[in-house]
Amino acid sequence: MLGGWTAFVFPLLRAVVASRCLCPPATILSEFPSEVAVGVCCLNYSGSTLGLVPWSRLTNHSGLHILDLSRCNITSLELSSVGASLLEKVYLAHNGIAALPRYFLAGQPRLKVVDLSRNMLVALPVGFLQDSDNLLRLDLRENQLRSLPASVLQRRVLQSLELDGNPWECSCSFMEILEGEELARNLTCATPWTLAGRVARSAKLSDACRPASLTTLFVALPILILATLLVCWCCGRKRKEAPAFGASKKQTSSSRGTVSNGDRDPTQKSADHLGEGIPIPASKMLASTNEDEEVPLGSMDSLHSGSNGRRPSRSEQDAVSVTEVLKDSTDREKAYMTQSTEYYSLVPGIQLDDSDHEG
Repeated sequence: MLGGWTAFVFPLLRAVVASRCLCPPATILSEFPSEVAVGVCCLNYSGSTLGLVPWSRLTNHSGLHILDLSRCNITSLELSSVGASLLEKVYLAHNGIAALPRYFLAGQPRLKVVDLSRNMLVALPVGFLQDSDNLLRLDLRENQLRSLPASVLQRRVLQSLELDGNPWECSCSFMEILEGEELARNLTCATPWTLAGRVARSAKLSDACRPASLTTLFVALPILILATLLVCWCCGRKRKEAPAFGASKKQTSSSRGTVSNGDRDPTQKSADHLGEGIPIPASKMLASTNEDEEVPLGSMDSLHSGSNGRRPSRSEQDAVSVTEVLKDSTDREKAYMTQSTEYYSLVPGIQLDDSDHEG
């Protein structure tokens, strides 16, 4: 009879003591203490510089109900064993925790409040809050979380779930987990781009589970349109520039033709080339010029008067012109060789070979 009353009264007394547990002012420490005082219901180390926290020392403490380690510059938690405790409220906000140990806060039946806001959590570990079924409030604001395990959301007694300030990836699988979980649907999606900035509550499952090919089409279509417009603009510009280019090409060809027609006779060039480097007296040069002027050239009038009064054809005119030019060139060459021989005969000591007199 007495044993039955004991089993009923002691849990009731513990609940009354826990509800009346008042946390003392914060104790500032530079490192976590090696031993925790027995009989203390609340540890308040808020504002300390702890760095590493051996979590097993806290869970093995029989009388601890409230633990406040917020703003303690904690970067890691060390968990060597998992055991039940009397912890009801755990405050770990405003730290630098990037990862939690496996089965963190698992098997804590009295746990009601967990505050992990403003840390650097990227993901929640396996077994997180496992068998801690009396949790009422979970604060995960302002971390780097992209998804949540289904075990965290499927809690019937959970009354408050804070998820703002995380880059949630509203993928098809994650949206399926959120389906029907009203507390979790207040989060804002960061990805994919089709749902970025939208509250998960306003998004449809079909929006997240859209086929990948359709999403790719939506991304590639604007780029394809832009490329097509660019190609059309380049083609139109080339067509406008084409006539000007053709006209300039024709003008260049005509100018080249004019220069070619203005060149001297090739036979005259060869004759001038033969005379390069040979000094000729001025008197001889003058005589040569006079003789050159007296060399008669074939004229078109003589051609017209010949052939029984018949007007020569174009081909006959060209043939006669070429013949007259060659004859004139030969006469010029002979005159030049004669002048050269006479000049060199005036210089003593220069003997010319017979080959030099051959025309």
